[in-house]
Amino acid sequence: MLIQFSVENYLSIKDKIVLSMLAGKDSEHPEYLISDTNKNYLKSAVIYGANASGKSNVLNAFWFMVNYVLTSHNQQLHKSIDRSPFKFDKITPVQPSSFEVIFIVEGVRYAYGFSVTDKEVVEEYLYYYPNGRPALIFERTNTKLFRFMIDIDEQTTLKERTSANKLYLSVASNWSYSKVIPAFEWFASCRIVTKNSVADAYGLEAEQLKDDTYRSVIASMLRIADFGIHSLLIREAEPLLALQKGNGHYNNIDAVHIIQDENGNAVSYALPMSEESDGTNSYFRLIGVIKKALDQGTLLVADEIDAHLHPLLTKHLVSLFNSAEYNANGAQLIFTSHNTNLLDLELLRRDQIWFTEKDEQTSSTDLFSLYDFSVREDAKIENGYLIGRYGAIFC
Repeated sequence: MLIQFSVENYLSIKDKIVLSMLAGKDSEHPEYLISDTNKNYLKSAVIYGANASGKSNVLNAFWFMVNYVLTSHNQQLHKSIDRSPFKFDKITPVQPSSFEVIFIVEGVRYAYGFSVTDKEVVEEYLYYYPNGRPALIFERTNTKLFRFMIDIDEQTTLKERTSANKLYLSVASNWSYSKVIPAFEWFASCRIVTKNSVADAYGLEAEQLKDDTYRSVIASMLRIADFGIHSLLIREAEPLLALQKGNGHYNNIDAVHIIQDENGNAVSYALPMSEESDGTNSYFRLIGVIKKALDQGTLLVADEIDAHLHPLLTKHLVSLFNSAEYNANGAQLIFTSHNTNLLDLELLRRDQIWFTEKDEQTSSTDLFSLYDFSVREDAKIENGYLIGRYGAIFC
């Protein structure tokens, strides 16, 4: 479970911004919260902002952090780090970009962060709170200086295998050091879907459609979304799930519809998924990733998810994550959106709604929450947003 993510000096983000999933004191929609050790955390959060205000960059920064943790142990010696600092400043391009997450794994809180330049990791640390008190697993400063409080001999050996452009967390996990594995696996569990990678997400999960039970569950989720689909079939004449190039459809999946004939009898018709609507196919491509997050209680991050879905489908997706019934395992959803229909306090809490705004003088991105504003319970948030009442003017 994510508690907080912060980033500084990355893309359009110059000064440190913080996205917090810690719930505020509002009493509305308690079912939208995950309770843990006397604190409440949000099941979902949405980021709004004008075009080019930097809302996607907040998620891009999170993607960079996750990707670098998972892959930096493979970084070749002396290879540059592919980070993108804030460029509208004379100093920031040579300053480090910094990232931090605070999260919970199996009831234990962790805090992990690092700072990188184009050439090296200049700072890195991992703390955990096994008994409610902070304990240091490792700390790295000035690239090569390490401090350990536990397993000193083992960690000293691992640090010697960590070159300047690699994260120690990544290297130590690759060598199966037990104390860092929970943190590394948390990063590995995060699913990130960009507006250009929906088909990729589809491909990762589609093989499971061969399983009858899994396919039945996916069909039930499509029924709940009211597509008129009763079930799904795999045509055995085409045993492989072959993705047709160009249209992003699998060529041997049929959607079964139950239709009443003129005599009132129920008749089933199988329609290839390639002939279903774009909205149905967009949701179908995402539903496997959504199900996996809900089943495993993990984090799903999605950029411009409404670019693929009808506004009512976006509402339905958010309702799945906010639901106590469908999200019993504490999954979380963070997404960007242009769909202002979600700006309704009947649908979301104030602390679930975030805005990005670009500073007119520096062109840097700021991130802030609707919770920072004094808003009445009956306020028309959508109207206020569209007229610029919350700063992040829509366009």
